[in-house]
Amino acid sequence: MSASPPVPQPIVLLAGFDGESAAALLRLVGRELHLLVTGSESEALRLLGVHPVAVLALGPGVPGERARRFLDQAEEGPGAAERANVVLAAGSEPSLFQELIDRDRIFYLTPEPVPVGDLAPILRSAAERWRRVVNRQGGEQRAQNVLAARILSAARSVAALREPAAVARAAAEAAEELAEADRAYCLLYDPATDTLRAGEEGAGDERRETAAVGLVSFVLRTGLPVTLERIGVDPRFDREADDPRAAGDERFAAVPVLGPDGHGLAVIAVVREARNRPFAEADLEVLRRFAEQVAPTFAQLRLTAEENAPVALPGQALFRETAVGYHQDGLRGEGDLLRADPSWMRWTYRLLLGVALFALLFSLFARVREYAAGPAVVRTGGRTDLTATTDGTVAQVLARPGAAVRAGEVLVRLYGASEAAELERIERELEGQLINHLRNPGDAFAEQGLILLRAELELARARLAEREVRAPAAGLVSDVRVRPGQRIQPGQVLLSLLGEQGEPTVLALLPGEFRPLLKPGMELRLELQGYQYMYQLLTVAAVGDDVVGPNEARRYLGDEISDAVTLDGPVVLVSARLTSPTFEVEGRPRRYHDGMWGRAEVRVRSERVLVALVPALRAFFGGSDA
Repeated sequence: MSASPPVPQPIVLLAGFDGESAAALLRLVGRELHLLVTGSESEALRLLGVHPVAVLALGPGVPGERARRFLDQAEEGPGAAERANVVLAAGSEPSLFQELIDRDRIFYLTPEPVPVGDLAPILRSAAERWRRVVNRQGGEQRAQNVLAARILSAARSVAALREPAAVARAAAEAAEELAEADRAYCLLYDPATDTLRAGEEGAGDERRETAAVGLVSFVLRTGLPVTLERIGVDPRFDREADDPRAAGDERFAAVPVLGPDGHGLAVIAVVREARNRPFAEADLEVLRRFAEQVAPTFAQLRLTAEENAPVALPGQALFRETAVGYHQDGLRGEGDLLRADPSWMRWTYRLLLGVALFALLFSLFARVREYAAGPAVVRTGGRTDLTATTDGTVAQVLARPGAAVRAGEVLVRLYGASEAAELERIERELEGQLINHLRNPGDAFAEQGLILLRAELELARARLAEREVRAPAAGLVSDVRVRPGQRIQPGQVLLSLLGEQGEPTVLALLPGEFRPLLKPGMELRLELQGYQYMYQLLTVAAVGDDVVGPNEARRYLGDEISDAVTLDGPVVLVSARLTSPTFEVEGRPRRYHDGMWGRAEVRVRSERVLVALVPALRAFFGGSDA
């Protein structure tokens, strides 16, 4: 089913405006509305009778009484019921227009003119009101009738011409106007030379292109229309054949002009600049209808060209000599049948038989493989994450990325003024209690208080020690994730240390339903993200016994990378050893880094193509294997 033609662009008739105001309105609404400017009232009435005006705007040049008389005359013209009237110089007695206001024949009225910037939204609103009225009163059919009249008028102007170059030029101009394009071409097809041409032969504007290349040739050969949002991205595009002025980002559409026998007579192509809207199906329908209307004119041009062409006598008679002699002998009996050579049928049968045999052998011996695939992460080993054991605020960050640290060295210090004060208070109390005990060694209460204070002293020292994060072993600082003044929580990673390099491994998260099929020793194929088709073939070292959910798997990965993986269901953890700390990309070695993501695949099943197509055959060929 063809799409409905588009509603024509609303026409706004400006009467009584000076040139500067009209030019300003054209800049503001020129792309949305079609502006007609007239300097006289008689010319405005003539335009109202010719064009389906959507909005009539009377400016300062048609004030007061003149505006009222003009509106009374305009009410007698076609399309007055749907038209929106705007009066911008009604004067000091707006009661003159009260009757028109009561009959809803005035869309907007002001005693004095308004600025152009305020007038533009009024015209847009009036045009939108006209669209709604037209749609409510069968505007689609009205728009179709208007469009049909425009197409018929354009086809008549083309049919009035006789020279091929003039016909092509007129058709191109009409297509440019109907499709609201920036430029258009009409290329006539010459079957004698198999070329597409436009312009007068031998003149400077002649274009002659082969019918073997370009989008226009595709339309001619196939009889199919073409629409493109960007002409330069299509592999069929040829600048000389399709649009010699193209930069590559234009909108493009083309339709064929077909003769009564279905063969191509010409191609009509239209082009819009990149800043304009793309061609829609409705635009293509307009061009199809126009091509159907002008097809008889192009068919007459073809017949005229064939009549004027020299007649070439055939080298062979229409009838066989045997048949002609049989007829001339006067015999009226039936002759022998015309027999065809059946050799092509034999070769076709053999070809089909060979294809069927090949398909059978392929389904018997070729195999379909099933893979367990999921995300994978590289773990280089030797990495230690230092976490906070208590909450607090970071006071100092003494570690720097890449710096070497010793075992026990303070790396991060938390704010611990209250703990230090508590420790100092207990130390003073302990000192005083110790003096009392020395003065009176036999005082049991003093001795008991001394024991309690020593316990509190150890606890205070432990709490103060918690405010400092120290290196558990010598190593290099690789990642610092906190800053002074930052609030931290228990378990939050503060920084990472790289110690002695451990064995690099790959941890893969494969779908849980494949757990019974997975086992150590199977081949794992790893493709790192960012290095497409650079596969690393590894061997599965261990397979988790349990199938875990997405949240548990993320906890196993750690907070630093768990949010980077997307899991849709239960998974099983599979690990494989990396055979080397580096991998090769385009002949150059690259080093694995902790946390690199990729995709892992493990082949779990393999079966014949025939068994995959007909599962019931598993009883004869056995189950699938890895």
